[in-house]
Amino acid sequence: MATTSLRTLTTALCMGGALGLLLPGGVRAARRLLSSSAAPAGYDAGNIFAKIIAGDIPSFKVMETEHCIAILDAFPVCPGHTLLIPKKASVTCADMEGDSLTGTMAELPKLVRAVQKATGAPAARVISNVGPEAGQIVFHTHFHIIPRHTKDASWANSKDMVTKEEAVPVMEAIKKALAEGC
Repeated sequence: MATTSLRTLTTALCMGGALGLLLPGGVRAARRLLSSSAAPAGYDAGNIFAKIIAGDIPSFKVMETEHCIAILDAFPVCPGHTLLIPKKASVTCADMEGDSLTGTMAELPKLVRAVQKATGAPAARVISNVGPEAGQIVFHTHFHIIPRHTKDASWANSKDMVTKEEAVPVMEAIKKALAEGC
C-alpha cells in the first residue's frame, strides 16, 4: 500500500513538473526514473516506446493522457494505423493492472471512433500481439487500431516507414475527431 501511494504521489508530482525540478534532466529524467522503478521482470526500459514516452524519440502523437499516449504507427498497414500505448512499463497486455489498465482501456473506444471518423473507415481492427510467436516486435504493451475498408487486403506489415507528408494530415484529422468528442 505504501509503495502504491508513493508511486501515485511521485507520478502526480512528475506530471506537475515538481519532481522534474529536483532531478538533473528535469521531467524526462523523472519519467525515466518512475518507469524504470516499476518495470516488470524482462522489461527493456530502452525499447522504442519507452523512449517515445520519455520524449527522447519523436513521434506523430495524436493524444496523451496521464496513463497513455496514442501515436501513428511508424510503419503503418494503412493510413490512420494508430498505436495506443500505456505509459507504465509492461511487456504485454497480460502484465497490465490497476490504473494503467483502466486508464488506457478507457481511451480505446474514443480513439477507435476518432480513427474511423478521420479515415472514413466503416470498421477498425484492434490488435495486441502478446509475445513474439504472435508477432509482437516491441516488448512494451501496445494496441494497434487499424482502420478497415470493404476492399482492404488482409493484415500485412508495411515495408515503408510513414513520411511526414503522409502522417501529418491523418494525425491532425484524428486529433480533430478527438477534440470533437469521439
